[in-house]
Amino acid sequence: MSKVVAKRRRVVNKPLRWRKEPRKRVLPAWLPVAASVTLVLMLVLTVNYRAFSELKKESKVFEELNDKVQQATTENLSMQEEIYYLKSDPKTIEREARKYGLARPKEQVSRADEADKAENSASRQLPTRK
Repeated sequence: MSKVVAKRRRVVNKPLRWRKEPRKRVLPAWLPVAASVTLVLMLVLTVNYRAFSELKKESKVFEELNDKVQQATTENLSMQEEIYYLKSDPKTIEREARKYGLARPKEQVSRADEADKAENSASRQLPTRK
């Protein structure tokens, strides 16, 4: 005869962590989502701000170069006009020649700036006592 041994099941209280009860959340459910969105937003703003600042610098350089080009164009036009008058207008030619001390035949050149220098040096001398 065989002996049938009935196994008894032991009922053990499971610890709290193994129970199927819902756990209380320490952090709100929306916090990880908000942190992720904030991180992505900061990354996007950083990249866009850097691109915006570079664009602003380049536009400033562009404006400065445009101003230089405009100034050079204006100066070029005035020089072309001066060249035209120096080639064709006798009064302009004579005026420029007189700047360099040239004179027509049988004409004497007197310079006012030399007379002014002589007057200034004479007025700087100390008066002599008699």
